Amino acid sequence: MHPVVNAFQTAVSAKRDAIFDDERLTPVSAMPDAMTPAPGWVGKDWKSGGTLLMAINPGGGGDSYRVNPTDARLYGLIRDFRDARSNDERAASLRELSDAWIQIQASHNIHRIIEAVFKALGTNAHQTAFLNVLPFRTREDRPARKAELRRAWDTVTRHQVAALAPRRVIALGCKAYDALLAAGAAEEYEIVLLKRAIGDSRITPHAQEVLNQLRDEDQ
Repeated sequence: MHPVVNAFQTAVSAKRDAIFDDERLTPVSAMPDAMTPAPGWVGKDWKSGGTLLMAINPGGGGDSYRVNPTDARLYGLIRDFRDARSNDERAASLRELSDAWIQIQASHNIHRIIEAVFKALGTNAHQTAFLNVLPFRTREDRPARKAELRRAWDTVTRHQVAALAPRRVIALGCKAYDALLAAGAAEEYEIVLLKRAIGDSRITPHAQEVLNQLRDEDQ
């Protein structure tokens, strides 16, 4: 597990100015959180060859955003993990962060499509991992440039994916899928697109078709 912990530790130590060309996408609200990369989570029973879920980047970049209790808890745990020193402290901190993130994410709309993946593959969060292609919030959730996505992949996310060694990467939505293609991830991994409805209000027909195919493949 240490290679995974080390890769996540590298991710959480990343700096915005190492990825972004300028400050145009720097949020104007909740600045400490905007400057903190969100490294994702890994289930306690994760094994190489599992399914990795990937979204585009953390939400919360709106100009009118105000910190809420769940984000305060999550980003506090992210910084605790960043500041952990020994290998044992880092492993325990990543476990605590992952467990909290899984719990918090279960209350968000994106969980509707994540739960559909679990059901189709006969798995659960403990056997899965989740990353953002770009680990930082962006102002008004605007998209990053292709060069910035490639930089994020090369300096941060690529090392996490390599340490996790998944069987497949499921891109949650077209933005995540396009970002992975722009970053060059498809050169190294099988990328599966799951199209998302606006607000994740439902499972799209395309997503259901893909989930059915994945279910058949895993039988």
